[in-house]
This record gives sequence, C-alpha cells and structure tokens, in this order.
Amino acid sequence: MNGDSINNGDSKCSPPSGINSNTAAAGGSTTIVKYEKSSCLFCNEWFDSQTFTEHLIHCGQVLEQCPNTCNVFVPRIRMRAHLKECPRNKRRSASADRVDQQVDYRVQVVENEINTLRSVLNEEIRQRLHLITDVGNLRKQNQVIDDWQQSTNQSLKSLQNRLDEENTQRTFEVEQCQQDFRCCFDTVQSLKREIQNEIDDLEKHINQMSLELTQHQNHLNDNIMKLEETVLLHEKINRDKFIEIENYLQSINLDLNAKLGPEHDVAKYAALDLEVKGMKHIVCDTEERCDKLETLVSQIDRNLHHTMQLVNDLENHIATQQRLTSYINSRGHLLWRIKDFSKKFEEARQYDTILHSAMFSNKPFGYALRLDIYLNGKGTWKGRNMIACLNVIAGEYDPLLPWPCRLQADVIIRDQTINATNPEDYVKTVMVRKKSDDYIQTKQFFYIPHTILKQSNYIKNDSLFVEVRILK
Repeated sequence: MNGDSINNGDSKCSPPSGINSNTAAAGGSTTIVKYEKSSCLFCNEWFDSQTFTEHLIHCGQVLEQCPNTCNVFVPRIRMRAHLKECPRNKRRSASADRVDQQVDYRVQVVENEINTLRSVLNEEIRQRLHLITDVGNLRKQNQVIDDWQQSTNQSLKSLQNRLDEENTQRTFEVEQCQQDFRCCFDTVQSLKREIQNEIDDLEKHINQMSLELTQHQNHLNDNIMKLEETVLLHEKINRDKFIEIENYLQSINLDLNAKLGPEHDVAKYAALDLEVKGMKHIVCDTEERCDKLETLVSQIDRNLHHTMQLVNDLENHIATQQRLTSYINSRGHLLWRIKDFSKKFEEARQYDTILHSAMFSNKPFGYALRLDIYLNGKGTWKGRNMIACLNVIAGEYDPLLPWPCRLQADVIIRDQTINATNPEDYVKTVMVRKKSDDYIQTKQFFYIPHTILKQSNYIKNDSLFVEVRILK
C-alpha cells in the first residue's frame, strides 16, 4: 500500500528536468550539462535532481489513501493520527490485524527492495551523468584539438609561405649584392686607375719641378758664388786702391813738405781729408751693397728651403696616396714619428718651416685629416712653444659626408721610457670644426711648451712620437 501511494506521489510530482537536459545535450554537437532544480507539488520546496527522488520517498505532505478503506486521503505525516481516529479501525478483528501486520511486513520488504532499486537506479543515473560529462569534455577536448590542429596547419602553411618569400627575397638580395659588389669593384678599379694616373701625373710634375728646382738651385748657387767672388774682388780692389791712395798721399805729402814747406800744410791736409772722406763714402756704399746682397742671399736661401720642403711634402703626399690605394687608414688613429728632431727644430727656428703628417681618416670613407706642427711656434708663441693644428682637408668622399664636421680628438706626446708600467704621456684634447667641404677652415691651434718636451723621455734618439686618436 505504501508502494502504491509512492507511485501516486511520483505521478503528481514534476520529473527532474536535469536528466532530460543532459540526455538531450548528449545527442547534440556540443555537450551542455545543465543541472536544474525541481519543486515538490506537495510541500513546494525546491530540490536538485539527485535529491528529488529521495525526497518524494520521505515527503510528509504526500497524500496517501487510508488502509482501512474509509476512502480518505490523508498526508503521510498525519497517517498515524488518522488510523487512531479512523471509524473502521474499531471494527476490524484480530485476524485482520494479523493480516494487516503481514501485509505491512511484506509492504515494508517491498519498500526496502524498491528503495534499494531506486538507490541503484540513482547511482546508475549519476554514473551516466558523469559519463555524459566526460564525453562532453572529451568532445570539447577533441574540438579544441581539431581547432589547434587546424590553426597549426594554417601556421605551418603561413610559415612555409614566409620561408618561400624569404628565400626569394634572400636570393634577390644576394643577386643585388653581387651586382653592387661588381659595381663597387668596377668603381674601385676605376678610382685606382684615376688615382694611379693622378699619381703618375704628380710624379711627372714633381720630377719636372725637382729638375727645374735643381737647375734653379745650381743657377742660384752659381750666381751666389759669382756674387761672392765679385764682392771679394771689389773688396780686394778697394783695399788695394785704398792702400795705393794712402801710399800716394804719403808720397805727395813728403814731396809737398820738401818743396813747399810748412806754409802749404793746411791746403794739403784739406785735400787729403776730402779724398779720405770720398774713399770712406765708397767703402760705406760697398758695405751697404754687401749687406743687401747678404739679405738677398738669406731670402733666396729661405725661399729655396721652403721650396724644398714643398717638394718633400708633395713626395709625402704621393707616398700617402700610394698607401691609400692599397690600404685606407680609417680607424681614426695616427702614430707619427718625427725623425731628426734637432735638425728640423733648427730649421723651424731659422726658416719657420711647417711639418705635415700623413693623411688619415676618422672612419671608413670618412673625413680626411692631417696634423700640422710648428716646432718653434708661431706668432706670440714663437720661440717658447710647439704649435699644432688638426685640419680637415679635402677628401675623396666629402660630397657623401654630413656637414658641418665636428670631431673631438686626443693629441698625445708619447713617453719613450723603456718598459714603463705607467708612462707619463702628455695628452691634449682638441675640437675640430668645419662648416662644409668647400669652406676654408679656420685653424684652431693648440700649444705645447718646449719645457714639457724637454722633460721626461718625450724626445729620445732624436725622435719624437706624436699620436692622434679620434674620439667621436
């Protein structure tokens, strides 16, 4: 009887919708596990799908029919109270009570079995829900794997396309580089030919100038020798004439003294004084001419020395150009050894000569630089300091370089102490500025006192080492 009342209760309650939604979701393409709550129609309480069936078994508001067949439906929680008050309960006999007890026992057994079956069924439902959830997760994982595989394939295709494009571009760049290399090689060869032609022309010009200079020097030496011979001859003639005049005057004086006597001494002395003054005037004029000739000879010697220095600079320039055709000093570094320092210092003191270093560059295809040095100074610094200047000169690549030019360099006088752990180098930091390649640079001089050069071991074996490092 209790089992029938439970079945009636099940027919009046709404089924758990969570199970149906999971089953429906399992058949679709995308698994959606949705747990819904159901309300009991008797007590109006909400339960999950897992506890709803168990609640129906124990719900106290479920209506059950009276077992005494009094045709009354009573809530389960009030069934015992109804049985005590049921009018038909008093009529029943002891045999009926026993039958009822047996029936109740059997019903209890059946209810226990039904509860067991329901527990098993609920457990199976839960397992199915777990399986459905696992299947949905597996489908999601498979979908994710499929999407990942598809994206991976697309990425591989795009990478392959990129590799193909990169290979094509690299091939094109290699061909372009080869063409550029050929063009640069041809340009370098043409520049080498042009530089070689210029060097040949310069060599011819220098040889011609050297020949002309030699001829001019020989002619000048001949003229100087002739001039010296003429001056000596004139001096000898003048000296002889002076002696002869003195002798003649002495003889005249003796004759006059013998013939005229003392009264004519005043006139005689006046004439002699006049002749002596004339001879002194001639001697002074000769000395003045000799001084002018000596000044002219000194000036010619100075110009000759400057011309020889110009020839040496041109020879150094040709040697530098020859070095540049094979190797370009483009590291921004110069180490210059000035040999025969005492000789060149004496020439600078006598003739104001200028020493020019070899040309170098601050970087590959950069500015052309040169260091100029006045060993005996210049202007107000002359005789006390060595004056130097770092110049930006005309170079091959000036049209391609940024202007204005601004460089900073360290000019170092190297200490020549042997095996010095801490050499005492003398360092001067200078700035080099030039507005454009066709602008005449204003030279920016810096000085180094002679007293510093004489200290330590800057000059050794009559040589001085000057180093230049371009900083930026």
